[in-house]
Amino acid sequence: MIPVKFPYQRAILREVMARLSGPRRFIQVLTGPRQAGKTTLAHQALAALDEAGGPPGVYASADGPLLEPRAWIEQQWEAARLRARDSGAAGALLVLDEVQKVSGWAEVVKGLWDADTASGLPLQVLLLGSSPLLVQRGLGESLAGRFELLRATHWSLREMEAAFGFSLDQYLYFGGYPGAAPLAPDRARWARYILDSLVEPTVSRSESSRRRPHCSGTAVGRAGRAAVSGMLVFRA
Repeated sequence: MIPVKFPYQRAILREVMARLSGPRRFIQVLTGPRQAGKTTLAHQALAALDEAGGPPGVYASADGPLLEPRAWIEQQWEAARLRARDSGAAGALLVLDEVQKVSGWAEVVKGLWDADTASGLPLQVLLLGSSPLLVQRGLGESLAGRFELLRATHWSLREMEAAFGFSLDQYLYFGGYPGAAPLAPDRARWARYILDSLVEPTVSRSESSRRRPHCSGTAVGRAGRAAVSGMLVFRA
């Protein structure tokens, strides 16, 4: 296994911290592909704020079955509001992960954010989403003028070198996926992880969301799986 040099902090963490430490102006939206480390960034920001005596944080993820999705957002928001009121001028921070999985999330967030703005409650909000198209659609429809984007890209060569000791050849071969990096010495296992954990879920979501009657999503999905599987087998 490749040794992991953690706690590793990406450069974008400084930007996240700067925005969350400043005055409440906009909803901060951290978006990017899967395996880019968005959740890790959020937890690092929460820990850093806590160590610095900053506002208390509330973290919640929608990455699981929710009985009442919209009510779930309201419940987490209310918990963060209680923290903000108890903290006085310091306020609080609410982090909602995988928010795009909640149907109608943008309208709910808009109503809650506007209510806090009207009341002057110092509650900062950080939203995380791993599906850029869904996140952007919700932002454009309901939250125009209320948010700033933070883009977490795949890791650079410098970051993979610092965290995992990757060489240029390894980076070109395995890419900037920190979650899969420790599996690099076992190429067959790495390839299976990429296919099962990244490619398959993405293709399945694409099939379920396809709305074009003239296009067979299942056929496209099978072709995509076969093509990617063939490339990974060839690599391994």
